[in-house]
Amino acid sequence: MSKVKIEGNASGTGTLTISAPNTNVDRTLTLPDGAGEILTDASTLSSSNLSGALPAIDGSALTGLSGGGKVLQVVSVTTSIEESTTSSSFQTSSHCQANITPSATTSKILVIANVQHYQAGSGGVDNEMHLRLIETNSSDTTGIQVERTYGYSGYGVLHQGETTLTWLHSPSTTSQRTYAVQWKYQSGTTPVRIQDTGDGTITLLEIDGS
Repeated sequence: MSKVKIEGNASGTGTLTISAPNTNVDRTLTLPDGAGEILTDASTLSSSNLSGALPAIDGSALTGLSGGGKVLQVVSVTTSIEESTTSSSFQTSSHCQANITPSATTSKILVIANVQHYQAGSGGVDNEMHLRLIETNSSDTTGIQVERTYGYSGYGVLHQGETTLTWLHSPSTTSQRTYAVQWKYQSGTTPVRIQDTGDGTITLLEIDGS
């Protein structure tokens, strides 16, 4: 039978008291089979002494982190509904748009849109279309969009492409925001279309800005 030995320290003058808790249940405390010190809530554990696989961490339970940068929520919408225009004014897509409600006024919204665009060639006439992102809740369109211009040569061919637009926006509100793709016909003789040759996708990521 192995034994438990309690040995005093010849240099110490204090008394070490081992106290039992207030319990009516019999319990067994099993000591580790190895040399070392018992850790308490006042102990410091070196990271070099940690080994083995750590359990999975639930990001929703993390608190007290500073510096921002965490992704707080993600909203994504995919549409295959074609939309067309011959207007020279920006048109807001009714389908390639998404809503998000920021959880804090300091949050930033990262908008990522993948747009399929198409225009039929028109016999030697140069064609041109514009694409951009917009926050539809605001009437101010100055400086809140990312715009791309596409020019196509004509000669009776089909002009199609796929474009990714990104925009990091600071809405400074906790009210619901709507972000959408806008496009317009700039020149040529045929309509410009989006979602004609494939799906359009818009994704919104709320980023902790604190």
